[in-house]
Amino acid sequence: MRQTLLILLLALCAGSAGYLAYRLLGPGSSPLIGQAAPNLVFVDAQQREHRLEAMRGQWVLINFWASWCAPCMDELPLLVEAQARYAARGLRILGPALDDAAAVAPIVQRFRLNYPVMADFAAADQAMQALGNSRGALPYTVLVDPEGHIVEVVLGGLSRTALETLITSHLGA
Repeated sequence: MRQTLLILLLALCAGSAGYLAYRLLGPGSSPLIGQAAPNLVFVDAQQREHRLEAMRGQWVLINFWASWCAPCMDELPLLVEAQARYAARGLRILGPALDDAAAVAPIVQRFRLNYPVMADFAAADQAMQALGNSRGALPYTVLVDPEGHIVEVVLGGLSRTALETLITSHLGA
């Protein structure tokens, strides 16, 4: 019972921090915009490596999330739709989770995630910090262009409209 309350409190704090940060910073306000993305390597649940550098030529949307983050859970179905809709136009979504494999596996099945998901809290946190989120607020989304430059950074939850706008403003309608 105590652990459940702690998890709920953490989820509420993370969601509130993410929402506040999104409202204060909004998309496109990061000093990282225009800079080259760091050469990060993400390892998924099947131990496959996803090297950001190797994804040149594609748009890469990196969405940091956690199973205990309510706004993150709201975004997952939207990300599944976006991956299905825009994959043919060069969009690749990666989902590093600040969680462990036991917490991530049921979420992957529940939402039928159709993009690579990583379940290594320490690695995800390190990558998230390298991409500018030192606060640890979730969700955190970074869009990298085909040349490997950061073009959008969003700290906080994305609505369906905001995600569509973020993608189509760069990939085209």
